[in-house]
Amino acid sequence: MIDKFRAKFVEESKDNVQDLEEALFLLEKDMENRELIERIFRAMHSLKGGGAMFGFNDLSEFTHHLETIFDGVRNQKIPVTTDLISLTFLAIDEINILLNTGDLTEAKDKEELAGITNRIKDFMGNGSEIPADTSAKTTVSSPTVKVPQQQETKSELTYLITFIPQLDLLQNGTNPFFLMDDLHALGTAMCVAYVHKIPSLDLYSPTSNYCVWQILLSTVESVNEIKDVFIFVEDECELSVDLIANRPVVDLPAVKSMVDKAKERNLLLKKEDFDDADWKKEAVAKPTTAPRKVAVQEHKISSIRVSSYKIDELVTLVSELVTIQAQLSLYAEKSGEPSIMALTENIQKLSRQLRENAFDISLIPLQSELMRFQRLVRDLSKDQNKDIDFVIEGGDIELDKNIIENLTDPLLHILRNSIDHGIELPDDRISAGKAPKGTILFKAYYSGANVIIEVSDDGKGLDPDLILRKAIAKGIVEEGAQLENKEILNLIFLSGFSTRDAVTEVSGRGVGMDVVRRKIAEIRGEVTVESELGKGTIISIQLPMTLSIIDGLLVKVKDNQYVIPISAIEKIHALESTKFRNTFNRVVELDGEQVPYINLREAFNLEPLDENNNVVQMVVVKSGDKLAGIVVDSVIGEYQTVVKPLGKYLRSQKILSGASIMGDGSISMVIDTTRLLQIRKGKK
Repeated sequence: MIDKFRAKFVEESKDNVQDLEEALFLLEKDMENRELIERIFRAMHSLKGGGAMFGFNDLSEFTHHLETIFDGVRNQKIPVTTDLISLTFLAIDEINILLNTGDLTEAKDKEELAGITNRIKDFMGNGSEIPADTSAKTTVSSPTVKVPQQQETKSELTYLITFIPQLDLLQNGTNPFFLMDDLHALGTAMCVAYVHKIPSLDLYSPTSNYCVWQILLSTVESVNEIKDVFIFVEDECELSVDLIANRPVVDLPAVKSMVDKAKERNLLLKKEDFDDADWKKEAVAKPTTAPRKVAVQEHKISSIRVSSYKIDELVTLVSELVTIQAQLSLYAEKSGEPSIMALTENIQKLSRQLRENAFDISLIPLQSELMRFQRLVRDLSKDQNKDIDFVIEGGDIELDKNIIENLTDPLLHILRNSIDHGIELPDDRISAGKAPKGTILFKAYYSGANVIIEVSDDGKGLDPDLILRKAIAKGIVEEGAQLENKEILNLIFLSGFSTRDAVTEVSGRGVGMDVVRRKIAEIRGEVTVESELGKGTIISIQLPMTLSIIDGLLVKVKDNQYVIPISAIEKIHALESTKFRNTFNRVVELDGEQVPYINLREAFNLEPLDENNNVVQMVVVKSGDKLAGIVVDSVIGEYQTVVKPLGKYLRSQKILSGASIMGDGSISMVIDTTRLLQIRKGKK
């Protein structure tokens, strides 16, 4: 059981760390924002307390020092500086290590942790400099910080704390008695447990909480310190902290009498009960259906945390259901029974709705991965002495989690290139008539059934002449070849191509953009590049929203069936087969427009269609801003397609992206329209 709670703590802590990083980025732009400072402090406090509770002792001790710094910041004793933020980012890297490994055992790891801990402690010193760390990319130095030697005397106040936990509080590993102990440690406290909601023995559940607590606390600590005691359960309870007296009154006999009477009557105390200066007024009778208690009963959980494994399993089951539904449809069609046909249609509607709901669950916002990109831009720009503003638009766009997982590496490559190759040094930008600060824009938006991601920079852009010279020198392009500007730019996606003469930590090995194209092709995406010398570069990625099930168009070529993704289809034309004979350069006129085409019989090395077949079907698909036709023997109809990955023997081919099991048990291959059209244009 404890392992389950530890795993949950790690998962929630990683969300905390992500929130912490996001708040730090915002704080760097607005260093006086008190709300962000409080948000960072609470994240530190959660990590410290949770680490101690679940056996992450190194984590708890390490974050304690960070919490101390930000406690000073929120009390306006320590200023927010770039050095402090850089040091905190460095500490976050160590926190991630401690979350993944637990308490350290290797001497080298302990030494690194001690080194960063000492730097944090030195930051709290009286203006001493932080020791240099040659292993860190960003040099952090401490500003002069004056730590007050004397604290002003605080008056002792008395608060009424009402703690109404949810029924399932105990199931999350929380012990309410520990919370009461923490409150007693803050001052003088009197605790009342209301137990009237405990049911009879036959209805009692030992894993459920039926108690409500009220605490009178006299303390010099702030309301924030009191609320921090409940920081791990703030989403699982109703909590109120009301000031009832400007002096300690917990030990007064009149107050003790009020508490005893409230407990006897099972009536929660109210702030108004303490308005009488002598505290002689008895608690006002209150019905058991008071609004506060009703609120507890009516509480609804708006969201739940589910492991990605369970989501993958759900999507797999839905995929199997879609396959079985196709078998049922085939059986109903053969039987011709109206009742079975009607039942099949209803099941088809339900399976489609279930499919859509399952995939909605598997979608996650891009924002979940953008934090690491922000960190990359920040660290690399400082390392290269560049000033770069990273702007995000469309971070709430959602994609299949499997797509996002495979998208991270390509985006990291693109951003590294934008920083290393694209954005110039401040002096060079000023000489070029630009602002000294460069901009990288990450933009995501929906386009039909696809998502488009654009990474653009306002740097120096790509030089087509330089790219062509490098390609000729490497033997990629023959000397004297005449290429269009777009074809030259696309050379950067070839394996081994790089415009860098020297290899750096960031780029120059000629593998980055080749990896980008290959990785994106694996998730049925397409990447393009646009650039203007001296103005900047735009890398565009077109992606499907999901990988597992697609709406497809079932077509037939000879004796085989194939699936074309409906999201790529523009139109379908029925044409006479004679129209394709003797065409020049495989181009046919449709609706007054010249449309290039590819014949699947030729693509699959099949014999030509019998001349007695006068009509063929052309499926016009769109790739980027280009239209092209795919000639098939016939169109069967729309089909919900469960896409299965191809085995290792078919993985090297370029036309197919997957396979689907049909209702009769046969296999239909899924056409990769993007790759097919690239082959049509002579690309490899």
